[in-house]
Amino acid sequence: MRKISQFLYVYLLKPILFLFPADGVHNFFLRIGRFLGEYKIARKVLEMSWAFGDKILEQDICDLHFKNPIGLSAGFDYNADLVKILPSIGFGFHTIGTLTHESYQGNPAPMLRRLPKSRSLLINKGFKNEGVDRVLKSFGKNTSVSPRGVSIGATNKVYKDFDDMVSDIVLGFKDAQIYDNFDYYELNISCPNLINTLNLKEQLASPSGFMRALESLAVLNIKRPVFVKMPLERDLPEIEDLMEIANKFLFVKGLIFSNLAKDRNNKIFDAEEIKSMGAGNFSGKPLEDKSNEILGYTYKKYGHRFILVGVGGVFDAKDAYKKILLGASLVQLITGMIFMGPQQIGTINKELSAMLKKDGFKNIKDAVGAIGKV
Repeated sequence: MRKISQFLYVYLLKPILFLFPADGVHNFFLRIGRFLGEYKIARKVLEMSWAFGDKILEQDICDLHFKNPIGLSAGFDYNADLVKILPSIGFGFHTIGTLTHESYQGNPAPMLRRLPKSRSLLINKGFKNEGVDRVLKSFGKNTSVSPRGVSIGATNKVYKDFDDMVSDIVLGFKDAQIYDNFDYYELNISCPNLINTLNLKEQLASPSGFMRALESLAVLNIKRPVFVKMPLERDLPEIEDLMEIANKFLFVKGLIFSNLAKDRNNKIFDAEEIKSMGAGNFSGKPLEDKSNEILGYTYKKYGHRFILVGVGGVFDAKDAYKKILLGASLVQLITGMIFMGPQQIGTINKELSAMLKKDGFKNIKDAVGAIGKV
C-alpha cells in the first residue's frame, strides 16, 4: 500500500499541490489531519496502510519508549492540530510548535515556498502559533505509543533588552509545566526567522546568552527532558562552546542538529530557483552535509553525555541511517515528507529495519555512532 501511495502522491497529487501557494496547502493538510485524527477508524486505516513496526527499531531514551526513530520536527504542527493522527501515519515521536508565551500571527506571507530542484523549502514563519497555554489546553493526555514534545522559544516581538527576552522564554516553560499532555521539551535557541533579535546585542545562540537562558531555566526544576535546537552555520569551535555550556546543566538531555540554513551560496541550490526566493531560510538538502558534520563531531566528543537528534535532508532510509551511524539516536524531518508523501515515514522505517539487519545490528541503539563499523 505504501508503494501505491507513493506513486499516487509523487506523480499525481504533488504536481497538483505544487501549483498552489505552499501556505494554503499546509493549512489545508493541517485541517484534514485534525479532522481525520478525531475518528478511530481513520486512524486505524492509516496505521494499517502506512505505519511499520519492528522490534529492532525500538529503544528507550530518557525513560521514554520510542517504537521507531523517525519523528516530525518542530515547525509543521505549530498549533497541535495533528497530535492524534501522527502516530497512525507511522511517526515514532513528534514535536509541537515552536510555541511561545504570547501568540504570534506569523511573518508576512509567503511564509513557505518550495524549491523542487534543490529539494528544499524556504521557511519564514517566525514561530507562528497561538501561544503555549492556549495550544496545550486544547488537547488531552498522550494515550498513544508515540512520545510527544513541545518546542518553546521566545515570542517573536521586539524586546527592550536581552533579559526581557529570556524572561519571556521562562514564562513559556512555566506555562507548559502545568500540563501533563506532553513528554519532552525542545528549547529553540537558533531560529533565524525572528525579528526579536534585531535590536539586541546579546543572542540566545551566543555562549553568554545561552548560559543566561539556561541559568534562568534551571531554577524551574524542570522534570521532563530538554533537547536544545542548535544553530547550523557556525564553525565547530563556536558550536563546541555552546555544547560545553549545555554540558553544565543536567536537565539538558539532548541536542538537535540542526536549525535552518541561511547560506544561499550552498552548492545544493539550483541557481535559478534561489534567485527568486524572498525573505526566509532553508530546510531540506541544503542542511544535510553541515548538520551531518556537526552531528558526527558531537557524538565523538559528547556521545555519552547527550542524546543526539539528526535533522536536515532526510528524504529516505539511507539519509536517516547515515545520521544514526554518525551518532543520532533519533531523526526528525519535515521537508522529506512534503516532497515524498506521508507514507514515506513507514517506508523509511521498513527500509531502515532491513539495513540494520543486513549490517548485523540486533537493535538500532547498537548502530548509533557506528559509522566506521559497517
